[in-house]
Amino acid sequence: MAVKNSSFDAKALRRRFIAVQAAKAAVGAGLALGFAGLVGRPDSAETVAIAGLVAPLGLALLGFLPISLDRLEQAGLILFAALIGYLAALTGGVTSPLVVWFALVPAEAALAGGRAQVVRAGFAAAAAFIVVASLQAADMLPLSRLTLPLWEIYAVSVVAALAQAVLVAAASQDRQRASDRAAAEGTAMYRFLADHAMDLITRHSSDGRISFASPASYPLLGRLPAELEGQAMSALVHPDDLGTLLAAFMNALYSGRDGAVEVRLRHRDKHYLWVEIRCRPAPLDDMGSATDIVAVTRDISERKRQELALIQARDASDSASRAKTAFLANMSHELRTPLNAIIGFSEVMTREIFGPVGSARYQEYARLIHESGGHLLDLINGVLDMSKIEAGKFELYEELFDLHEVASSAIRFVSHAAERGGVAVKLKIAPEASQIFADKRAIKQMLVNLISNGVKFTPRGGSVTVTAAVKDGVILAVSDTGTGIAKADLEKLGKPFEQVEGAQTRAKEGTGLGLALVKAFAGLHGGEMVMQSALGEGTIVVLRLPFAVVGADGTRLQSARILPFRAA
Repeated sequence: MAVKNSSFDAKALRRRFIAVQAAKAAVGAGLALGFAGLVGRPDSAETVAIAGLVAPLGLALLGFLPISLDRLEQAGLILFAALIGYLAALTGGVTSPLVVWFALVPAEAALAGGRAQVVRAGFAAAAAFIVVASLQAADMLPLSRLTLPLWEIYAVSVVAALAQAVLVAAASQDRQRASDRAAAEGTAMYRFLADHAMDLITRHSSDGRISFASPASYPLLGRLPAELEGQAMSALVHPDDLGTLLAAFMNALYSGRDGAVEVRLRHRDKHYLWVEIRCRPAPLDDMGSATDIVAVTRDISERKRQELALIQARDASDSASRAKTAFLANMSHELRTPLNAIIGFSEVMTREIFGPVGSARYQEYARLIHESGGHLLDLINGVLDMSKIEAGKFELYEELFDLHEVASSAIRFVSHAAERGGVAVKLKIAPEASQIFADKRAIKQMLVNLISNGVKFTPRGGSVTVTAAVKDGVILAVSDTGTGIAKADLEKLGKPFEQVEGAQTRAKEGTGLGLALVKAFAGLHGGEMVMQSALGEGTIVVLRLPFAVVGADGTRLQSARILPFRAA
C-alpha cells in the first residue's frame, strides 16, 4: 500500500508541476501581448524577454518525459530568477517595479522542494539581482520603454506579486496538509501493525532502557507496555544471558550491524521463557547517526523444548548404542571362549588325534559340531565388527600385500562348500593389481563374504569368478551365475541384518551382515560397493578402492581419504 501511495503521490506532483508551468506560460503570453500593445513592436532584447515569459511551456512539455522532477523544478526556479533579472534590467534595473519579484523565487522553491532547494533558489535570485545592479552601476542597462507612470507600474507589480505570494502560500498549505495527512496515515499504519503484531516490538535508548513497547508485551511477558517503558533489560533478562544481550545491543549501536540472540526473559509470574531478540540500529537524523535500537522479540519456548527433547533423545540413543557395543563386546568375549574350546575339541575328535573315536557316527557328529561352532564364531565376529564400525572405533591396518595370495586363501576357505554345491570358483587378477595397499584382513573378509554368497546362491554347475584390475583405483569384482536378485530388493542389501525374502534365501543360513560388512569395509578404505543383478541372470558385486593402487616402484600412488565412512 505504501508503495502504491508513493507512486500515486509522485504522479500527482508531476501533474501539478506541468499544470503550474503551463499556467506560467499562459500568463507570460498574456503579459507579452499586453507589453506589445503598450509599447509597440518589441526589439531584439524585448523579444528575448517575451521568449523567457513563455519558456515555462517547454518545462511543461519536458515534464512528460522520464526526467527527474527535482531537476525540472530546479531548472524552473533558475529560469524564473534569470527572467526576473532580465526583465528588471529592461525596466529600470534596481528601481524596476519587477525587483519585488525576486522575493518570490525562494518562496516558490519552498513550495517545490526542501531546505537545500530554497537555499539554491535564494542564491540564484541574489546572483541575478547582483548582476542587474552591476550592469546599472556600469551604466550598461538599456533605456526603459515603459510609458505608464512609475507609481502605477509599481502598484500593478506589487499587486501581481501579492497575488503570486497568496497562491504560493495556499499551495504550500495544501502541500503541508497533504504531508501531514500522509504522515498521520503512515503513523496509523505503523501503529496498527505494532498493535496487532504477535512479536513484541520495543525501542531502546542508548543505555538499553525501553522507551516504547508494543501491546504484544502482555501475551508474551504478562506485562502491559506501560510497565515495560523505562525499564532496563537487566530487570527482565536472565542473569546468565545478560552479557549476551548487551553485547548484541552494543554491536548494533556502535557497529551499525543487525544482531540476533536467544535469551531468557522473566515473565510476570516469575518463570523464564526462551525468546529470540533481533535488534538493529535506528537512525535518528539526516546524517544517519543512531542512538536508539529497535528490537523484535519472538517466543521460541516450544522450539527450545523440541531441541531439548532431540538432545535428550540423541543422548539416550548414544547411551543405548554404547550399551549395545559394550554388551556385544562382552558377549562376544564370553561366547568366544567356550566356542574356541568347542571348535578345538571337535577338531581333535574329527581328526582322531588321540586315537579312534569308535563309531563312525560319532566322528560325523564331531564334524558337525566343528562346522557349527565355526559358523557361530564367524557370526559373532561379524556382529562385533559391525558394532565397531557403527561406533567409529574400527581401525584399518593398511599394508602392502599380495592380492593373489589373499584371494586364493579366501577361495580355499569356501572351497569345501563350493565342492559340495558343485560350483566352480575362478580367479583372474591382472598383473598391475597383484600388489595392493589396504587392510589385509578386511580385504580377505570382503572376498570371503562375497564368494560365500556367490557359492550359496549359485546352482550346481554354475561358477563364481573373482577378478581384479586397476582403473581409477583397484577394482575388485565377484560375479556369479546364480539366481540373481530382483531390482526392488537391491536397495535393501548392504544394510545390517537385511536379507531378501524368499523361499530360497530362507533355506540358506545367514544374518544379513555379510554385504553390510563388505560395504562398510569398502567405505573405510575410501571406496564403494556397487551391486548389479537381475533375476535369473546372476549377480556381480564391484568394489572400487581408489587409494589401494601401488606403483611399479612398490609405493602407494594415493594416500588421501575422500570422506570418513559412516555406516548406513
